[in-house]
Amino acid sequence: MKIYGKRIEKAQALMREQGMIGIMVMTRDDYQYFFGETRVQPRAIIPAFGEPVFICFKAEEDEIRSALGDTEVKFFGHVGQQMFSVTKTFKTLIERANHEPGFSPDVKLKVGMQMWFQTPAFLVDLFRKLNPQVELVPSDPVMDELRMVKDPEEIEKIRQAQKIAALGMDRLKELLEPGKTGHELATEITYTMMKAGAFGTSTPIHINSGIRSCWIHGKADHEEIKDGDLVVVDLTPKFQGYCANLARTFVVGEPEPQQLKLIETYFEINKATREALIPGVTVGRLDRIGRGICTEKGLKEYHLNGISHGIGLRFEETPASTILPNHRTIKIKEDMVMTIGHTILAIPGYGGVRFEDVYLVTPDGGEILVDYPLDYEF
Repeated sequence: MKIYGKRIEKAQALMREQGMIGIMVMTRDDYQYFFGETRVQPRAIIPAFGEPVFICFKAEEDEIRSALGDTEVKFFGHVGQQMFSVTKTFKTLIERANHEPGFSPDVKLKVGMQMWFQTPAFLVDLFRKLNPQVELVPSDPVMDELRMVKDPEEIEKIRQAQKIAALGMDRLKELLEPGKTGHELATEITYTMMKAGAFGTSTPIHINSGIRSCWIHGKADHEEIKDGDLVVVDLTPKFQGYCANLARTFVVGEPEPQQLKLIETYFEINKATREALIPGVTVGRLDRIGRGICTEKGLKEYHLNGISHGIGLRFEETPASTILPNHRTIKIKEDMVMTIGHTILAIPGYGGVRFEDVYLVTPDGGEILVDYPLDYEF
């Protein structure tokens, strides 16, 4: 375990600006960001003042104390005791905040919590019921500001995750042929990536063939791949908590003119978007570039917004405009890590294509972290 003190200090300053007395850490990605390791169902509190508080199962006490030294840890033997520890901690934080500048005893104080995919709704509801003395709000104003821009250590871990994805895609290309199923291929790809150091994947492996290549999301099932199919493959292995995203589309056999048109259009979108991925641009601007290219190719009606999103400890980080449309106006910053190629270009009833890579934002455009061949042959 490694406590990132500077990250905690920056979070505390932002919390005070936002009127938060603390952040309730409930997800693996927030926990790893502050403490350098992944735990299942982690629980910790980052207060606006003072040291973080860990809430841990009592059987883990020796290990935790050895790692943390004098840092405050509350141990529990059952779930009710855990909840009691959280409520008691926040009551103590309220008492302290009432004596700090910028906090008023006449205003309900705020607690931040990540409210994305990994936070179960029932826990959010339960927290509100057990802590009516505070207002529970999204932690985004604090955590987005911290996590959007990556430091060199984070960038290198994402690069390593992307290298593992490339090994998985290599294995896919060795095995892809008519008669194989997505499940067969995904099994081999998963083994290859796990053997290379992956810690699972952040999303299910997508291997969408034939008409299912139109799907915006996907799966790996027992349907056989056929000659002439478009096959969309999307791999998202994780390395030490950090996510990769590598997608390619392959043609089984000789490509048809319409298939080539979709593929070549996507290549143009990728190139133009990569060049435009500079500080100050917005995802909305990147989407407009893609829409313009699709219009020139007679494919305007098939264009979807969402060509890019942030990536890091979560597969989809801010800006994530396909989830939150207001993120389309967020200005991208230097040293953010972004994908290009997130959205599908698909003709209903026919098929679709996707080519996705991960880039570092630089003043000269997107710098690809792992330069994997951008083609459709195998």
